[in-house]
Amino acid sequence: MPTKGTSLAGAFDIYMPEPGIISGDSQIIGLGFAAEVPTGTIAMLVPRSGAGAKHGVELNNTCGVIDADYRGEWKAALRTKSGEPFSWSAGERLLQFLLIPVLNVEFELVDSVSKTERGSGYFGSTGM
Repeated sequence: MPTKGTSLAGAFDIYMPEPGIISGDSQIIGLGFAAEVPTGTIAMLVPRSGAGAKHGVELNNTCGVIDADYRGEWKAALRTKSGEPFSWSAGERLLQFLLIPVLNVEFELVDSVSKTERGSGYFGSTGM
């Protein structure tokens, strides 16, 4: 069962169901459970800080999104940044997920958008 590390933690830790190993090539890893994500939210899968910072573990698609209507086993496409192998034991906390509210909106096709102070400035346009 996913748990929070502390009462103020923002994400739920996921316990790996069995031992495994990954390297630089993406591998789909089953997380050993299915869960209903509350309506109006998504679950966003990301590596735990230690796994990402210390061992270069990352999701091949940068983050995983579990929608509220998905009912299958949760899975993650994992790899290491360096290509070096990384292994874990059953029960280790490698990934975590956040529950994030989502808006259900309808888009409208327009000829222009409103003006802002930033305008169309992109990468680095507000400073470094």
